[in-house]
Amino acid sequence: TGRSLTIEGDIDLSVFPWLGLDIGTTHFSNAQGFGDEPMARMEAVQVRVKLMPLLRKQLEMDTVKLAGLQLNLGKDAQGRTNWSDLQGEEAATEEPAAAAEDSEASGALLEDLAIGGIEVSDARLIWDDRSSGARYEINDLAFTTGAIRPGDPFDLDLQFRMTSGEPVMNGAFDLSGGVLLGESMQSVDVSKAALDLELQGDGVPGGQMQVSLATDIALDLEKQTLTLPELLLKLAGMTITGNVAGTAITGDDPRFSGSFRIAEFVPRDVIKALGQDAPQTADGSVLGKADVMLDWEASTRHAAATALQLRLDDTTLKGEASVKQFDAPAIAFSLQADAIDLDRYLPPVTEGSAAPAQPATESAGEAGELPLDALRNLNLDGSVKVGSLKAYNLRSTDVNMRIKAKNGLLRINPAGARMYDGQYRGDITLDASRDTPRVSLDEHVTGIQAGPLLKDLTGDDKLLGTAELHAKLT
Repeated sequence: TGRSLTIEGDIDLSVFPWLGLDIGTTHFSNAQGFGDEPMARMEAVQVRVKLMPLLRKQLEMDTVKLAGLQLNLGKDAQGRTNWSDLQGEEAATEEPAAAAEDSEASGALLEDLAIGGIEVSDARLIWDDRSSGARYEINDLAFTTGAIRPGDPFDLDLQFRMTSGEPVMNGAFDLSGGVLLGESMQSVDVSKAALDLELQGDGVPGGQMQVSLATDIALDLEKQTLTLPELLLKLAGMTITGNVAGTAITGDDPRFSGSFRIAEFVPRDVIKALGQDAPQTADGSVLGKADVMLDWEASTRHAAATALQLRLDDTTLKGEASVKQFDAPAIAFSLQADAIDLDRYLPPVTEGSAAPAQPATESAGEAGELPLDALRNLNLDGSVKVGSLKAYNLRSTDVNMRIKAKNGLLRINPAGARMYDGQYRGDITLDASRDTPRVSLDEHVTGIQAGPLLKDLTGDDKLLGTAELHAKLT
């Protein structure tokens, strides 16, 4: 390797009844250009195998102990890692048949496996990437297990502290659970898995966050399945329950499905917990309660919300949505809302409000700029229906619109609604495929009662009668 391996303490070897090795303080030098600090250092290692069972092709190990491990991994400014020189020259390609024979032979060496446990204490891992300036440290890592034997459950416990320099963040990680290895070593079941995270720092939304996850896990490599039958996640004031099921998990196109439920929460509190200011609204009571129900499925090629229900304050939204081909997303959705009062969510209007800081013409110009590249790449097909809508104090019912976009052509057709004993129908097209975008409108309003409309719009109904309006713009 061209490196120095230094064993400062004694090497103790035992033969019977345990074939064992005890090594004291040991360190392995770093690559040239990465400083004098060792790449790896450990205070003590103990590995012991029972001799007589080994002669019967049975591996029975005592508890494997590793104390004081310190591993320094890094990348220099040119992108070279401090382990790249250890990879050596590329090995000659082995014939597939010979490789298969070796694999079968090695697999037949052991007929049974038993390990007294694993104890890793006071470990430290460092990743220092000088090409990007990123630096991460894992400190006080402790990892313990009970006796490991296929078919018998054992406990697992892992804790460590983590810090990062950019963004500045630190936290504590704690994972525990019961593990069961299948007899064939192709399946793993984890019962009562519990993960707790405590994070602080500028890189954490809101400056600090606590996350807890509890679930069971079933992994079967032979059947290619992964199951989380019931999970419970708590973060940012939300309690999320659900399940996950996966098939063909190591294949070219793994598929997952499941459901999530977010119990009633306060959106304003969640926004604040994420470090954002809650929006100022005309009605201060809105964003006061919400809950979510979601059935979903996903693969490497698509993601879909097959059933969605969101309740926000007094509004219930239902529907479905999907995205196909992530490299060139094709988005489809169908959404229905029962009733919504948008005026409650708009910024409050106060008398004597300050004038805009910029000239009106400049603001209008900036507001009128269209994201042409985004529109040209948009592939969209969806529909929206609203049973009852109130916006800018105007009221309408049976609102519906179909939205399509492809190749730079965005069209809303049909668009319709009932309002003030009359009806609105519209066809709106935006053509962004050209250097200069073009807008065309075909609008029809029939049977509208002018008095009630003006009363809601201006507070005065001096004009009465039935209005009809047709407008076409190309």
